Amino acid sequence: PNHYSENFTNEMKNVINKINLLFISTVMVNGCSETSVSNNDNTNQTQANEWQLIWADEFDNEILDEEKWNIMLWRPGQVNNELQAYTAEGNNIFIENGNLEIQALYQPGFTGTDNSGNEYTADYTSGRLNTAGRSEWTYGRFEIRAKLPDGRGSWPAIWMLGSSISTIGWPACGEIDIMEHVGYDQGVIHASIHTTDYNHNLDTQKSGSITIPTVSDSFHVYTLEWSPTYLYFLVDDVPYHFVYNDGQNDQNKWPFDNDAFIILNIAVGGDWGGVQGVNNSAFPMRMLVDYVRVYEATDQHQDVDVTFQVNMKNELVNGTGLRISGGSLGAGHPGGIAMEDIDGDGIWLATLSLPKASVHTYKYRNGYFPDSWNSGWEILSDECGVDEPNNRQLITSARDTILPPVCFSSCTDCD
Repeated sequence: PNHYSENFTNEMKNVINKINLLFISTVMVNGCSETSVSNNDNTNQTQANEWQLIWADEFDNEILDEEKWNIMLWRPGQVNNELQAYTAEGNNIFIENGNLEIQALYQPGFTGTDNSGNEYTADYTSGRLNTAGRSEWTYGRFEIRAKLPDGRGSWPAIWMLGSSISTIGWPACGEIDIMEHVGYDQGVIHASIHTTDYNHNLDTQKSGSITIPTVSDSFHVYTLEWSPTYLYFLVDDVPYHFVYNDGQNDQNKWPFDNDAFIILNIAVGGDWGGVQGVNNSAFPMRMLVDYVRVYEATDQHQDVDVTFQVNMKNELVNGTGLRISGGSLGAGHPGGIAMEDIDGDGIWLATLSLPKASVHTYKYRNGYFPDSWNSGWEILSDECGVDEPNNRQLITSARDTILPPVCFSSCTDCD
């Protein structure tokens, strides 16, 4: 997206669907699992009751509801060296067959005026909408059902920016990218966050990706669940990125306790979208949006507290202590989540609030290394490792869980 101004497969999907449909109460630790299955109907009803719809646009009217959306008027190059002008032209933003259509066009010699009154000439035009000043939210579940454009040079995005962008600027305001796609890398969906400490200018942004080959052929639902403790990204209810709040009240790390607004746009070219140039024969490039829905958590929505424990009695502990790092829990940055030896008995622990029936990978790390992926890692065997770097795996249950202590670099406890 425009960071400066406003700023897995089918197999995996089947696994997650089984978790959701059966509400499997599973805690998987070190390659072992214990499972109990509850009634499907009761579970689905519970899940349905956990979110309440508070705002939506179904795009069922013939024209855009400008009480909900702002149309941006930008000149080419205003952000990220993008080539398009954002206009309010009826061929860039319109509603057809119950879908919002944002359409990027190749229009050499197009002339227009930006929102500051500056005249420009552009070869490409497109559309950009946001809800700033109209509807803004802190926390919730955000669902956007969309079909993405195809074509080298396209850069569609569904994202959010902190409402403080106008006062403190980017990236201090915080940016949440629910979906980004670049046309030269067809089918790869990206999710990211950007903050003062974690952003692409520093190459510290926290990002994840998933490959969905049909993103331009059919509609998919792009979802963000946002709580005080995490950001959870899904496509068609398949999770693919997770960011835990390790900010410890540090706004430079976690500015996501404040209002943010939604943005929908297609950029053309630019620092990322234009890496391999623009295919002018691929125009028009269209993003169709079936709906945008915003939910708030009800009193029945409860995350689960999971207490992680690692036994360090046989290890010389680094002076900066233990961290949960790597994998999905430590995604995108090397620092990790701090643990404590509360009783001085060599058992280090941390309690995290996580979504129910969610899958996470992680390792324990001896020491805090905020600027390096080297040093301190435990080394696990294939017996309890689940992926290429042999991370530990956790699938959360429907209730709070205390994981038994494990010995550092081992599948079992030391004692």
